[in-house]
Amino acid sequence: MDYLRHLEIVTGAFLSDLEVADLAASCASIGWTTAELAYHLGGVHGWAADCAREGTRAHRENVPKPGMPPLEFYAAERATLLNTLRTLDPAAATYTLSTSDKTVGFWHRRQLFETLVHLWDLRSAADRDAPPPVEVGPEVHADGVSELFDVFLPRAGLLAPLGGVIRLDATDSGDTWVFGNDWQRDDPEPPTATVKAAAGDLLLYVWNRADRVERSGDLDALRRFEKAPVRP
Repeated sequence: MDYLRHLEIVTGAFLSDLEVADLAASCASIGWTTAELAYHLGGVHGWAADCAREGTRAHRENVPKPGMPPLEFYAAERATLLNTLRTLDPAAATYTLSTSDKTVGFWHRRQLFETLVHLWDLRSAADRDAPPPVEVGPEVHADGVSELFDVFLPRAGLLAPLGGVIRLDATDSGDTWVFGNDWQRDDPEPPTATVKAAAGDLLLYVWNRADRVERSGDLDALRRFEKAPVRP
């Protein structure tokens, strides 16, 4: 998958939407205004560029206050991120959030899905029923679901048992994800609870954004899955 190309498209869509957004409007699920969201995402872009370039964990504020308009700040930090990632070898070693992928290419993927979810956040300020971003297809949304669990599940530490086996089904891409009682991936036991939706809606579901999924089976296990501290 060409993560950098998708990242260019999705960050460009965020920038275009930000140009016409009501900067005082509140996003649906995260408690920020669109201006605060722009500062956050711009700050994350700059931080990721620093991490990739320097090979060490850089300092980051969750919602920086840079003393410049949010649109100008986001555009500048987007340019910094893209220019940095275009320049660096994706296979080069660097600092990442992953326990297994320690290459610059990690940041192509991580920043794509950071932006994709926040693009929905931005649009949710004007439409709380906004669909998943159409700038990418189902296979990209599905990879975003995988990325959450590839990156953040190993960082979550000891998690409470789920009390069952959970299966997520993407109805458009055909992808599936299975978690055992102990959170082990691809558990061979039959699922006791299932969540079905299009891949884009599953991505928003696993990131606690929108609830447009079909649940069946053990709802208590699903509630434990939904509330588990896997997401940063």
